[in-house]
Amino acid sequence: MLIQKGFSLLLLSLLALNFLPFAAVAADACLNPPLVIAHRGASGHLPEHTLEAYQLAMRMGADFIEPDLVPTKDGQLISRHENDLTNTTNVAVLAQFADRRTTKRIDGIPVTGWFSEDFTLAEIKQLKAREPLPALRPQGAEHNDQYSIATLSEIVGLVKQFEADTGRKVGLYIETKHPTYFRYEGKTSDSKAIALDTSKKLIQQLKQLQFTDPNRVFIQSFEVQNLLELKQQWMPALKLKFPLIQLIGDTEKAYLPPKDSFSVPYDVFYHQQQGTDLKAIYPQETNFLSAAAKPLDYSALLNEKGLSFVHSYAAGIGPWRSSIYQKHSLALKPFVKAAQQQGLKVHPYTFRAEANYLMAKDAKTTFSFDEEMQALFKQGIDGVFSDYPDLALKNRTLFQQGCGI
Repeated sequence: MLIQKGFSLLLLSLLALNFLPFAAVAADACLNPPLVIAHRGASGHLPEHTLEAYQLAMRMGADFIEPDLVPTKDGQLISRHENDLTNTTNVAVLAQFADRRTTKRIDGIPVTGWFSEDFTLAEIKQLKAREPLPALRPQGAEHNDQYSIATLSEIVGLVKQFEADTGRKVGLYIETKHPTYFRYEGKTSDSKAIALDTSKKLIQQLKQLQFTDPNRVFIQSFEVQNLLELKQQWMPALKLKFPLIQLIGDTEKAYLPPKDSFSVPYDVFYHQQQGTDLKAIYPQETNFLSAAAKPLDYSALLNEKGLSFVHSYAAGIGPWRSSIYQKHSLALKPFVKAAQQQGLKVHPYTFRAEANYLMAKDAKTTFSFDEEMQALFKQGIDGVFSDYPDLALKNRTLFQQGCGI
């Protein structure tokens, strides 16, 4: 048809060359379909990080569910996106906890609210979950104050029971939130240091719960130190080999300290600010961190040296969805392929269906959720985090049908 319209054979051959790499990636994606990870459970439908949201996601067919973990005052791991409980629970309306409201600095940023580390697990169990985006997701808000706050133990039990009932194995894609805060900086409301290594506690508990299949657990973090220590110390000590994922925040330096911390691995920033000998904290970092500019931002982890460093301890990267595309396009930035060529999986976050979350096509229009999913799958992305696992799974099925699977 191109020839009929007068295009030259040379142009035709150039077009073929341009599409050959894309076709090769798409073919590989057909053989290894991308993972669908239920972000905070089926959080587009039900209040996030509840057993009910996880259960719904598993019933929808998600490959993994994603618990974010924070500790209680008595050191128990519970599933909340943040240790600030204000917007995801009913704590603010409970008179018995009115005096727990306080202001803390979390990763260097002042936050006022109620915090998990100031409540025992027994007290946490008096709270109920709430939809944090009620105006955007009234369907979730309809379930406010109905569901309890889940522990890691309860989540593992839920997944095991789902397997017993259905025969299908679902995995856990776990993040320990703010590890530097809980280990070095944080204090409870009675001014006692928290001093808890939540990543170490996580794998100890997974071992105790006998949930240790490396094909069913990912551990992710926005920080570096805890992942390095898991790889080099804590997992070998327990004879565990969970794949680790280095989360990547903003790569445009738009959220730098002291106003925000989303552009930096906070542990590296913290130790740089403290004047700590980085080689003592990161003994296997081969001078990458100690030679980096201050503050080290996430973009440094996506060049050739940075990806090589990440590959020394992680099985993949989890980039912020806004950082993976070229402008006004669904074409992926070169670092995605570069990471995959290093042997790293790429699992971007977070894909949401609401209009205000869709990617810009131009100044006035956006790509649809379905267009975005199909473009990602065709370009060989390894997995996606979505608040709507049902929609992501629908698109994966369509993609596989196009492959002839």
